[in-house]
Amino acid sequence: MNKKELIADYSFLSMFAVLPFLDFLSPVVLVITILTGLFFKNQKGFFSRLKTQKAILILFLYFLMAILSLTYSTQFDETVTKLGRIIVFVLMPIAFFIVNPSLGLIKLAKKTFIISLMFFCLFSLGKLIYHYIVDYEISHWYNFVQASMYHKYIPEDAMFLNTGLVLVLFGSFKKYFKLFCAFLFLIVIVLFGVRLGLFIYLLIFAYYFILNWKVLFSIKSAMVGIFTVLLCFFLIENSRYVNDKFYDTLDKIGLGTKDRVSETGEKYHNIFLREKMWSASIELIQNRPILGYGAGAEREELANIYKTRGYSIPRYNAHNQFLSSTVQLGFLGFFAILGVFGILLYNGVKQSNRVMNLIILVMAGSMITESYLEIQQGLFYYCIFVCLLSYWQYQKGVLIKEDNL
Repeated sequence: MNKKELIADYSFLSMFAVLPFLDFLSPVVLVITILTGLFFKNQKGFFSRLKTQKAILILFLYFLMAILSLTYSTQFDETVTKLGRIIVFVLMPIAFFIVNPSLGLIKLAKKTFIISLMFFCLFSLGKLIYHYIVDYEISHWYNFVQASMYHKYIPEDAMFLNTGLVLVLFGSFKKYFKLFCAFLFLIVIVLFGVRLGLFIYLLIFAYYFILNWKVLFSIKSAMVGIFTVLLCFFLIENSRYVNDKFYDTLDKIGLGTKDRVSETGEKYHNIFLREKMWSASIELIQNRPILGYGAGAEREELANIYKTRGYSIPRYNAHNQFLSSTVQLGFLGFFAILGVFGILLYNGVKQSNRVMNLIILVMAGSMITESYLEIQQGLFYYCIFVCLLSYWQYQKGVLIKEDNL
């Protein structure tokens, strides 16, 4: 490999390095990656590579459906704005096809993302400690912890950390590095107060423990586990925001923890709010099930339903990506999202790659309570990991064929 190709590879790795940080960095690095790839990479076989990866082709199809929705959108200006955001559905796959990452570069990309998440967590915790020292007199404020930590959009940040957790636990890393990352990611998720994020984290770790219980089952591991649990309870008890959020959820599922939730918390973390948003979304879907209301039209259409029903809800989206896509692009949009996951999961199972399968489940599971394709952070994460997983599967398939020759 010559030095010019390395420039394109480093640009490619930079996409994973900046992903958890400032929003403007991802589009800038994406454009740089495309340009360096065009100039410094051999583009022989570009179209043949494109034909082999059906999951990525569905991203192109989704963008095309969004363009076609201009012809019937109930909110034309919003659809135009949405198209400007989801152009990443086209640009990200192009970046991957141009760079044509090898299995070695894909492995480096995963490591880069993990290291980036570690810096994200350490910076976020450092920022919290700084504010505790400088602003101690207001540290009793309800959401002081979350406001003091570095984050972009907390539910999506938790999804990033759970993706990193999968890559760390099931990767070829040393035991103490895995332990450190798992501990670091858990503390940040708990302090962020992301309920679904914590639930997914526990499922991932439980699965890992079941697979490796003989190695992990020791006095030292038990002591670390007990310390981690006690620390989590301490953090929850000492943050009213987190305390209310978790205990309110436990109460709603019937564990009788209502007495642990403050009056502020009952209003602030209304878990039934999503039920109202979901039922309103279903009503919209029933009215226009095939094509939907047009890309980006969701918030305004939902706001009309909220007003009609007398809900005092801001112009929120559905907080469920499957519903959001169906409201905007009808069942065609729904099956496009589902199709991407289905193809990736099928190939992951076929190749017996549990890392791929777990990341797909993290992505799909996180979509249940958040419409993360409606914000830039979620869009870039979704596109970059769909492309990464698809390309990983493609390159592993090529390697398997070569080994069988």
